[in-house]
Amino acid sequence: MKLEPLFYVKSNQLYKISDNSLVDLSSIQKFQIKWTDVELEDENYNEEFLAQLRDKLKVLDNSGKFAIIVPIADKPLETPEQEEAFIAAFNHCARRIKDCVSVVGMELESKLKNPDSIIEALSVKHAQYVYFTNDKNASENIVIY
Repeated sequence: MKLEPLFYVKSNQLYKISDNSLVDLSSIQKFQIKWTDVELEDENYNEEFLAQLRDKLKVLDNSGKFAIIVPIADKPLETPEQEEAFIAAFNHCARRIKDCVSVVGMELESKLKNPDSIIEALSVKHAQYVYFTNDKNASENIVIY
């Protein structure tokens, strides 16, 4: 199930597709999700936690509100293998919430050596996602808050 995008990015700002209006980012709820909450151990995902996350996001769906998923690396993210595992965990998370219209996208974890790698992985099935950062040097296709 692929969702149609509701937002687009222009010059590091978020706009609604429906009326081209600038979005007030303070109106979007952030869900901080720890890596260890998603992945209990290597490639063993916490499906109960992800189901509860989906339920919370569905409440937002029904109220017309929106959310950003904020992945938190709460264990080492220093090697390519660790980065790959982190990306795999949040790609799995995205699959579990794939039908949640309320999800605007994800914030990029600042510890990632190559933030484009998570964008590439998620874009395969979640092309509607927008990406967020506080990195002032981000590409113009990423929202800076």
